[in-house]
Amino acid sequence: MAGWNWKGKKTFVLTLIVIAAGAAAVYYFGVFRRGQTKDDGKQAAAKAPDRIYPVKRGDMVIGIMLRGSVNAKVKHKLALEAPFNTKLVKVVDENAKVKKGDVVAEFETADLLLKVEDYKLTIEQTKKDLAIALEEREVLKSTNSEDMRTARDKVTQCLDDYNRYVRLEGPRDKDSQTLAVDDAERALAEAQTAYDTAKESYDSTIFSDSEAEAKAKAEVEKAQKNVTSAETKLNSALLAKKLFKRYTYPNKLRDLRNKLAQAKLGYEKTRVRTQSLLTQKNNQIYRLEITIRNNERQFERHSSWIPMMQLIAPVDGIVTYGDPDRLWGNPEVKVGMDGRRKQVIITIPDMSQMIVDVNLPEQYRTKVGIGDKVIITPESLQNVKIRGHIESIAALPVHTIPWDKSTPKIYRTVVAFNGRNSRIVSGMSVQVEVVSRTLHDVISIPIEAVFEEGGELLVYRKTLSGPEKVRVKIGASSDNSVEIIEGLKEGDEVFLYRPFQAKSS
Repeated sequence: MAGWNWKGKKTFVLTLIVIAAGAAAVYYFGVFRRGQTKDDGKQAAAKAPDRIYPVKRGDMVIGIMLRGSVNAKVKHKLALEAPFNTKLVKVVDENAKVKKGDVVAEFETADLLLKVEDYKLTIEQTKKDLAIALEEREVLKSTNSEDMRTARDKVTQCLDDYNRYVRLEGPRDKDSQTLAVDDAERALAEAQTAYDTAKESYDSTIFSDSEAEAKAKAEVEKAQKNVTSAETKLNSALLAKKLFKRYTYPNKLRDLRNKLAQAKLGYEKTRVRTQSLLTQKNNQIYRLEITIRNNERQFERHSSWIPMMQLIAPVDGIVTYGDPDRLWGNPEVKVGMDGRRKQVIITIPDMSQMIVDVNLPEQYRTKVGIGDKVIITPESLQNVKIRGHIESIAALPVHTIPWDKSTPKIYRTVVAFNGRNSRIVSGMSVQVEVVSRTLHDVISIPIEAVFEEGGELLVYRKTLSGPEKVRVKIGASSDNSVEIIEGLKEGDEVFLYRPFQAKSS
């Protein structure tokens, strides 16, 4: 970033007035002097009577001065990671120095250990129940297989009975009925023939005695009875055949069909029942297995929380309570407090990597870029100068006070140290001088030594006879220093105020 050249003296004076007012209003802005620090300027002013500045030739740094706070680049924030309600039972003192691996806080574990033991016992009991259920399933499979075989055999038997009657027994019985009718008809015909013969013989014969006649008549009567008996047998055979055809055969077929249907229905019922029983047993086993897996998962989960009940220092450092980056909502860390998951209890900054957090005013954003060199001066150690550079600048500005939209906007900026100084600690306030350009071998004086009078720029130079007005021509300038091109030389001494006004007062 280059300094700006003044083309008009009047414009320069007005600008000086604005800059001086702005420097007084904004407390964290400063400037670079020619090859010296603000602390050097204060010491020089203290040594020079009447606030007189000795003019020197040297390097003049063009840039801006900001204020910032030293912070650790990496801050180890320790919190209860376990989602388990508990209480803090032990914590180290704030600002205590700890070593890597030290226990810095402990939480109550009694309830957690009891929970872990409950899960363990539940797993053991459920595994026993599962073993019994698996044995019962094997027995059930065997029983189901036997029941299915019995039902299937019954279906096969009923089907065989039906087919045997339809194909063999039914036709055989039908043939027997037909044969019985035929036999009865033949017997009737024979009886009728015998009767006709006996009757004809009786009617055509002239008997010599009554005894012979009686005998022949008896033969006729016997033949008559045989005919009647044959007719009766024929009627019985016809009736039996009719009954077989109309009732016996259909009823037998229907009965066999019903038995076959019942056997098939019984087989289906057995199949459904055995499948249902097996499904119920499988569901029971599945539920037991799910219970075991869930409890094992919970057991492992809760067991993994036990080490989390201790907060271990990951690095050497100094303990800070709460989260230093949190503006509000930090808990009051003390023994007995409720432990809440992800609530930062302790922060341990990594002192090996330090940075400076700087709020870059919006109006200076175009004058500062990533990689710009800086000089870092701790406010408590003005003689310590550490070089660094701009590491990052936020992409978007935010209000200085986030909830107050009337406050100026700033860019969150991070400054990295080029070296390390053991006296730099987290939380230290520092001045950050951003170097944009360095003018070599020039004469520069503080801006408060330049005044405007009659449209011209002048300074008050110290002489043996008293203050002397000297017109000057200026070049580049910053918020606090200005380059003198003409009017002064090295060794001159200038007043940092209007000496005549001071005397008149």
